[in-house]
Amino acid sequence: MSRTLLNQKLSNRARLTAIPTALGLAASHRFLGGALAQDQTTVRLTGWSASPDEDRLFSQILQQFQDSDPTIKIDYQVVSAEYNTKLQTDIAAGSAADVFYVDSLPAPDYMANAALLQLDDYMTAAGVKSTDFYPGLIGAFQLDQKTYGLPKDWSSLAMVYDTQALTDAGVTTPPTSWDELTNAGKALLDKVGSPRIMINTDMARYLAFHYAAGASVLNEDRTQITINSPEAEQALTFYYGMYKDGIATTPADAGADWPGDGFAKDFADIVFEGNWVFPFLQTSAPDVKFGISEMPAGPGGKATLAFTVSFSIYGKTKVADAAWKVVNYLTGEKGMGDWTNLGLAMPTRPALADAWLAKFPEREAYLKSGDYAKPWQLGVGGQAFYTDANGELEALFAGTQDVKTTLANMEKAAKNRLQLGPATPIAQ
Repeated sequence: MSRTLLNQKLSNRARLTAIPTALGLAASHRFLGGALAQDQTTVRLTGWSASPDEDRLFSQILQQFQDSDPTIKIDYQVVSAEYNTKLQTDIAAGSAADVFYVDSLPAPDYMANAALLQLDDYMTAAGVKSTDFYPGLIGAFQLDQKTYGLPKDWSSLAMVYDTQALTDAGVTTPPTSWDELTNAGKALLDKVGSPRIMINTDMARYLAFHYAAGASVLNEDRTQITINSPEAEQALTFYYGMYKDGIATTPADAGADWPGDGFAKDFADIVFEGNWVFPFLQTSAPDVKFGISEMPAGPGGKATLAFTVSFSIYGKTKVADAAWKVVNYLTGEKGMGDWTNLGLAMPTRPALADAWLAKFPEREAYLKSGDYAKPWQLGVGGQAFYTDANGELEALFAGTQDVKTTLANMEKAAKNRLQLGPATPIAQ
């Protein structure tokens, strides 16, 4: 499933839409490779898996590392559910794995609480530079100019559309602006008689429109809450306006689990989702012909969200050197190239972009946004704020409050939840 079925069965990754969060025990616990030798160092690695196939494929990549460095044995454990809460529990108990996935949304909380090992000295010694990665991706795992994780893979949001449906409605080219999106929505409504754009009451989708209006959540140095602004009002008025005006629907209204599911079930002709729709649609709707375009530009220009996950090292690990070798391999050109060539996500290294695009040319719209995508992240306290803000979006779409009230309530929640100013990690 996707970063947003890991953001929606992953959040609500969500992909996806939100992150796995809480009690899960390891669904899989195995030592990769042969018998444990006395001169081997064991590195315990935990993460989540969207499917058994993903688990199997990732195990193959880990085996390749072990074949290249037999001095290290990887104990790979898959957490089947509630990942983020389990990770929090393990860190509090001092029993976290040596290496683990960290989703970009809660990453600032882990960095600020000194749960993660700083990687800068290891990077320097290995010749790994921040500029080896897309800035918006590695930036999600940096705090106060220190690096606490390297991005494993990523996907952005793009516009997924039914090519035949747009043609039948007289829409000759996919929308590239908000005005064109509105016109396409009206044409589809006139043709079919029901709303054919599907949007979510989820900040993990709305914020792409928020940023496209030139709005922000925090100012650049994180000293001020900026989510309630004229630009934000313009963005939310447009986003909710598509629903209010009847050219857009929601998964809940249509009877779908998430927009990709609505697209597969022919409840929608335009949705805004990530690279994860490819394996999903190939399985769920193999006969549907669809295209991918960059998100329609708003008054502030192009914008999208970058969903990414790091490999991070536990701050109290006793095998830091070995753990770094694992992280460096998995995020290096060889390991990352082998992993992302499986088609489940995109490489976070620009140097791998051309080769990946040559293999998956139909996904170019996702990769093109690497230079301008903003990380799916809301700062220290962002996980809690995300929950609050989603509640405000739901109230807006339920008709119990207006746009101005929604933004005012989001601003209040942000002040209660988000930490302002430079965040120095707290010693534990």
